Amino acid sequence: MRSYKIIRNIGILVIIELVFSPIGSSAASSIAPPAQASNAGFSKLTFDDEFGGPLDVGYGTDGHKWNAGLWWEKIPSPRAFSVNAGVLTITASATQAVDLCTQFHDASGGTYFKGGYFEACMLCTDWSAFWLFCADRPHVWGNGVLPSNPMTWTNEIDVIETDGKFPDTAVCTLHKNTSSDGGVPDQINQPNNFLLNQKLLGTWHTYGVLWTTNKVTWYVDNVQVATTPPFQSTWQPVQLILTAAPGGVNRSPSTVLPPTTQVKWVRVWEN
Repeated sequence: MRSYKIIRNIGILVIIELVFSPIGSSAASSIAPPAQASNAGFSKLTFDDEFGGPLDVGYGTDGHKWNAGLWWEKIPSPRAFSVNAGVLTITASATQAVDLCTQFHDASGGTYFKGGYFEACMLCTDWSAFWLFCADRPHVWGNGVLPSNPMTWTNEIDVIETDGKFPDTAVCTLHKNTSSDGGVPDQINQPNNFLLNQKLLGTWHTYGVLWTTNKVTWYVDNVQVATTPPFQSTWQPVQLILTAAPGGVNRSPSTVLPPTTQVKWVRVWEN
């Protein structure tokens, strides 16, 4: 597993890579990468949660595998997260999203990734999301985003987002500069809404994204859905986020209250 500690030093952002020992459980060691991951050279399971025990989550405290709420959000109640029979359930409200992420709530560090194959087995309702978001964003924003330096832009890869009004549509998006700060307008891949011949909401599916230096490719149940070249800003560290939210990515009204996102497992394969 790779973790990057972010520190500030006289206004300069420094990222130090800390390398920990590989995942050691026998269950994890018996899991094989999907073909699209191994064919791209990503065959090492560096991050894995099968939700077979208590959730290792920090509520404003550092040093945990998961962290409740993104850095700008109020820390959610522990009641928003539960694990039962190997399934994580994230529960939102009619008005408030809930995020579970790999960056510490004070943004001093966490577990970050740059390239690889990311996958999760999920049961989505309303606006469920599995996404990768710029690790530097808490520190690099506003005037710190420079048009001349794409590594200051806010990269984002949405592995899956859903909408309660469109139960058979997978929304898979790559952002150039999510914030649009620094006078750099955001751009996304077009199209990014994909109508599939199966119901996605309320049923279990595996969602994945293959992220290399020259393309980003999305999968549903190991079947390719879309692919696009990266933006100049794409190749920089990200945190991993799971979300339950009301309504939908296309701003539809809620169809399930309370909205939930359920997850059987999350895996990241790197080289």
